[in-house]
Amino acid sequence: RAGSVTVGKKVETETATVSVPVEKERVIIERTTPTDATVVTPGTTAFNEGEVARIEVYEESADIEKQAFVREEVSVRKEVERDIVSAKETVRREELELETEGEALIDSDS
Repeated sequence: RAGSVTVGKKVETETATVSVPVEKERVIIERTTPTDATVVTPGTTAFNEGEVARIEVYEESADIEKQAFVREEVSVRKEVERDIVSAKETVRREELELETEGEALIDSDS
């Protein structure tokens, strides 16, 4: 074994602060005293008894979501390099020697 390579990843965590503009409606009711005090005839007013004016008020809310996406790709591969090395070594070879005494029968193919 000549060595090894380990590939891993480190996960870093951070808190991100994001500013998102949202709108909110507010109802403002102002009461003022009229400058010209004219007499209003009964029955000609804008509101009769029991009538109401309804005003709808809306508010936005921020919809923030996290989404994973690929930032980079990593590819890992091994390459094999071939080389010729010259070396001197002692090579051993075993040969079979048969010694027989008398008239023993030996079958031998080679």
